[in-house]
Amino acid sequence: MRLNVALLRNTEAEKLAKEKAETPTVKTEEQAKKEAELLAKYGTTPKESHPVKEVPVSPWRRKFRSLPEPKAVELFADVLGDAFILFVAGGLIIYEYWKALQKPDANLERIKEVYAKLDELREREAELEERDIEQQRKIESLEQVLLTLKDPKSKKPVVIVG
Repeated sequence: MRLNVALLRNTEAEKLAKEKAETPTVKTEEQAKKEAELLAKYGTTPKESHPVKEVPVSPWRRKFRSLPEPKAVELFADVLGDAFILFVAGGLIIYEYWKALQKPDANLERIKEVYAKLDELREREAELEERDIEQQRKIESLEQVLLTLKDPKSKKPVVIVG
């Protein structure tokens, strides 16, 4: 009840607690006679005729009556049931999180594939550049050979540069 009043600021529970705290469980004969006299004389009880201003009292200082055993058992069963549901839900959340961590990330796999293809293309580009350089050397060497080649009859170069 204190938790309900203090933490949740449940005004309904606060009023109910105050009423229960003010209401005696059993009236003595003297109280019953006095109340009957006032009711006969004025047609009302003192509480009804003179409303008292409510002064806020800290829920931690307020006196609460103890609960009857069946009500306490019922509340404990509710708390136990709620705790079990919370425990199961928390376990499921943790299990699903763990399961998601074990599963490979699809985007990460795609990124790895793209990087692998990129590396492969870079290697192929380097290989093609090497081939191009080698072909350039062969062409240059062939040009050198052609420049040195001379016609056997005229003794002039076969290829004229220019």
